Amino acid sequence: MAEIRNYNPSDFPHVKAILEEGKLFYKQIDNAGALEKKIKQAPDTIIVAIEEERVVGTVVIIPDFFPFLFRLAVHPDFRKRGIGRQLMQRGEEILKSKGYDHVNILVASNDLELQEYYERQGYEKGKNYTWMFKEFR
Repeated sequence: MAEIRNYNPSDFPHVKAILEEGKLFYKQIDNAGALEKKIKQAPDTIIVAIEEERVVGTVVIIPDFFPFLFRLAVHPDFRKRGIGRQLMQRGEEILKSKGYDHVNILVASNDLELQEYYERQGYEKGKNYTWMFKEFR
């Protein structure tokens, strides 16, 4: 069983590598400064999984009017060990402790295997949307 703890800035290189491996890294929102700002505002909103004394997984918790578990990723060498499930459960616990009665996730519409995984975890499919963003310059 992995150790689950709050993210700290020294974890950034490992988290970045895991997100890049999963094709989830976007420099606009996943850069070191943005993650550090997020944990300064709310330390328990980024959590990591530790095994063999290294970061092997991560998830971002977005407690808002529409609460999300975001950027769930586990290093490929550590998948199929329940680490993703541990991260999801801890994220759900954090949201429940803040008074939320539900959680949302985003899954690529073409990733049917991952959609099936989340369905097995009790998540239901919602409507499909296209994610858009604007970078301020």
